Amino acid sequence: MPQNDTNLAVPNGCPKLIILCENSLETTANGQATISHEGLHLVGNRDVAVSLRSTQRKTSIIGIDFSPTGAFPMFGIPMHKTANSVFQWDSVVGSLGRETWDTIQNLASTAQRVAFIQTQLDRLLDKNNSRNNRLIDFCVKNLEQTNGRMSIRELVQQTGYTRRYLDLLFKQYVGFSPKVLAGIFRFQKFYRKWAEGQPFDILKEEIYDYYYDQSHFTKEFKRMTGYSPQRFSLKVANEFGRRLLLG
Repeated sequence: MPQNDTNLAVPNGCPKLIILCENSLETTANGQATISHEGLHLVGNRDVAVSLRSTQRKTSIIGIDFSPTGAFPMFGIPMHKTANSVFQWDSVVGSLGRETWDTIQNLASTAQRVAFIQTQLDRLLDKNNSRNNRLIDFCVKNLEQTNGRMSIRELVQQTGYTRRYLDLLFKQYVGFSPKVLAGIFRFQKFYRKWAEGQPFDILKEEIYDYYYDQSHFTKEFKRMTGYSPQRFSLKVANEFGRRLLLG
């Protein structure tokens, strides 16, 4: 990975499965560094940015984003226990994780590896499909479609459930409360525009549709990236983050 790039991965509301096929990866969040070696790793949902570094040799990674509620039905781990953390996959799924990695190492192409992982994930989903929950799917869909502008009060009114119950449900399925997830979706609205090349200056009129004021936007943006919007847009080289978002 390029040493002159910030290599920043920001919150997007999705837990991830990372397959490190070659090289190790050092991730740093909130000042704490974690080194992940070759293998499969479950990354819990995050509400802070992560910087990534690798040694100067070829690095091969396959990354899979689950939907915000997609990991719990497969793995059955309360997502709040995985938030802002990384786990070896075999500690989550046992022998299936070791079998998956052994097979991946013997496959020649990325396409074959992705197809095999998809098969394994389908098996887990078929096995645990009873963990799906239509209420949480409804809530997350509404927050996502409104880019986080739907208030928690509206969710309470539309679902008929208390805020406390929704908080508990979100922590189990998503890892965070609906308020935190809504903040991530709001942030992503502006981060995506940065990734597409639009300067923040021309987005100022839109800010007040999503945040109380400029100070609120700056505070939330800095929490998600570690930088103020102005410093991020002018001084941070994050081509890795741009490609990660836009594909």
